[in-house]
This record gives sequence, C-alpha cells and structure tokens, in this order.
Amino acid sequence: MCKYINSFYSSSQTGRLFVFYLVLWIFALFSSHSAIRSAKTSSIRQCCSINTYFKGDLISNKKRLQKFFKFLKQKCVGLAFEVHDSFNRKKQLYMLNESKNMVRKNSADNENASDDIDDKIGKLKLDIEFKSIEPSLFQTILYSYCYIGILTGPYFKYRTYADWLSVKNCRLDSVKFMKKRGRIAPFIIIIFLVLSKFVSFQDPLKDGFYDSTLAYRLIYMVLIFTLFRFRFYIAWIFAEFSCMSAGFGAYPICTVPKPGAGPTKLKELKNFDAKNSKSSDYSFDCINNIDEYKCETAKTVKEVLHFWNMTVQFWMANNVYKRVPLKKLGQPITMAVSAYWHGLHPGYYLSMLTTSPCILAENLMEKGFKRRFVSEKYYKVYNMATWFFRTREFDYMSIGFILLSYDETIKFWKSIYFIGHFACLFFILVGFFLTKLFKPSKKTN
Repeated sequence: MCKYINSFYSSSQTGRLFVFYLVLWIFALFSSHSAIRSAKTSSIRQCCSINTYFKGDLISNKKRLQKFFKFLKQKCVGLAFEVHDSFNRKKQLYMLNESKNMVRKNSADNENASDDIDDKIGKLKLDIEFKSIEPSLFQTILYSYCYIGILTGPYFKYRTYADWLSVKNCRLDSVKFMKKRGRIAPFIIIIFLVLSKFVSFQDPLKDGFYDSTLAYRLIYMVLIFTLFRFRFYIAWIFAEFSCMSAGFGAYPICTVPKPGAGPTKLKELKNFDAKNSKSSDYSFDCINNIDEYKCETAKTVKEVLHFWNMTVQFWMANNVYKRVPLKKLGQPITMAVSAYWHGLHPGYYLSMLTTSPCILAENLMEKGFKRRFVSEKYYKVYNMATWFFRTREFDYMSIGFILLSYDETIKFWKSIYFIGHFACLFFILVGFFLTKLFKPSKKTN
C-alpha cells in the first residue's frame, strides 16, 4: 500500500488545531500556560532565547503535564535558537558580500581570496535556503501543538515541520518503512512483559526489600534497568511509526539525514528530483530516536549517549554543548541541562552528573592502560571489559531515574556500598597514574 503525501498535509491545519483543543480538554486550566509559552516564544530573538532555559514547569506534578510541557519547552528553546541562527546567517552573508567587494577593489589579482569567499557565500546561501526560518506567531503555535510527537517525541526542528507541510509529489510506502523499523519490536515487547512479572519499579519502596541479600539487589539493578530501557524502546519505536504513517521526517537518502538535524548534504537536496523519485529513495533517519542494537553493544558510556534518544541528543548538542564558551565545562553543563529538562527530581541530577566521571574513567583507562599495555590481539578482550563496565554503570545510574527522590536513590546506592562511584574513582586513579608513570607504546597510533 502506497501513501501519497499530497496537499492535504500542506493546506490543512485541522490536525494542529485539533491537538490544541485536545490539550485544552485534557489539561483544562493548565493548558493556558502552554499556550502563553508557545506564543511568547515567537517574539524571542537572538540571545534572549537563553532565558527559556531557566523557566521551569512548576504548575503541576502530574506526569501527563510534565511530559507535555517537557516537549513543549524543548520545541520553544529549539525554535528560538533556529531563529537566532537564521538571523546570524543573513548577517554573515552581508559581511561576506562586503568582504568580496573590498577584495575586488583592493586587489584585482587576488583571485584565490575571491574564490574562497564565493565558496563560503554559496554554502551560506544553501544554509539560508534549507535551514533558515521566519515563523509567524500563528505558525509558532501550530508547530508547538503539532500532533506528531506531542507526548512521546521524537524532537524535530521547525524546519523539519515546515518541510513536511510543503512537500509535494512524494510517494512513500509507509507500511514498508514501518515493517522494516518494527522487526525487533515483538522480541522487545515479549522480554518486557516477561521481566515485568518478576521485578517492578516500586520494589525498593516496599518493606523488606533491603532485608534481601546484596547479590539480589545487584541482580535487581540489572533487571530493572533492562525493563526501564525496553519500555523506552517500545515507546520510541511506536512514536516513529506515527511519523512514518504521516510521511513526517522523510528526506532523500542522498542528503544523508541525521536524527533531529535533517539533511546534511544540501547541494544534493537542492538538485533532488522529487517528481521522479521512488519510495526507496527516502529514509526516516531524521526522526530515528533510538538505535537498539548499538545501545546494547556500545562499548562506552559516551558511545551509548550518541545512540540513545538521538533527536534529543541533537537538541542538547546543538543548543547547549556547542554554545558553551568553555569546552571543558560543556559536558557537565549539558548533563545538568539534560537533568533539568527531564524534571526537577533530584534522582535525575544524581544520575546525570555521574556520567561525567564515568566518561573520564573510560578516557583515562583508554589513554593510560589500553594504549600502553594492551596489544592489538587483546583489544577484543579489553573492549568486552569496557562493555561490562559501562553496562553495570548504566544499571547503577538508572536507579536515580527510577526512584527519583534523593533519599530513596542514596538509600539504594548505600545498600550496594556506592559501588558505581567507587568503581569510577578506582579507574580514574589507575588511568591517571598509568598515564603519568609510563610512556605510550611506540606502536600506538
């Protein structure tokens, strides 16, 4: 069955207005706050967008409100930065044109400098054509209340939303894309249902849990994190199904679309012939939120973060990490913002801020131990060891996301003797001293 993406999506605003009234009905009086927030964003320009970071959702503790406002907050901040970047591109284009005129006047022989400026101007014009935005107030509200990903994600830029509305003459076999994406879903669902019979997120809150053995609590930590992440796998796969069924986030494969970012090769996008294209010429990588296989097999914590909730990772990297003036502070600040985005529960901060020492331990052991003492034939053994370390660290950090409160999280970690933190400290110290005491192997590249 082929789905024809036609003018219905580009001309009808019924879906967006329907969601606005749906939110109005579900959230009753609280929806007025979200409407004010989305409308307010349309007036944000340039650096003023940073203020949005510090405005929390303190209206209600209900989970449904938190989910909605969490994604709305993300859209508002992302939109503000998109507008800011669009303004900067126009400013840069003006400055480049002025520089080009100066070069021509002052040095008629300097053709290389003029060619370099022409290349920069050409690239900047492509960025302006395919990345820049100028949304009106009404368009901002429609984007904020777009039914795609309103409660589950994935995150998408305003430009992706605008491209979806303007698409024409594009044939997509939505069912084919959904079948391919959902191959692994039945196995994940079965494992989730089986595990949920043995462990529960509420177990540590029950009387007698801490009377159990240390071995049981360690095994519980492994099982509960498996249940935790498989629940997200299921939700995100079905969220991607909703995008595919609407043809949302489909870009030509030749443009190399990335999660959250959209197409990365703009020349190919400009030259692409949509009228003569086939369904196989497109991909939904732009709205791909999770790579289950790579999340399960990644060897390091940093690697996992690249494949987990990928559209939000793009949002964090593009709107937080790359804009931090001091790069050494980029990672902890990004983790802190990520914890704040998830909510105000202390458990989020305890877990998120633990990732930085984990990554530091991995980097120091890579530099101090692997590059100095491990020969190439034992790399697989070392990689298996790092995989085991990062999986146990994620088991450990997940407790903050599951129990949420400071007291309960610390109580659980204390019952297992803060093993995750001490393991990080141990590997940081070992890696540091090996780096200082021994020279790297001559064979090390």
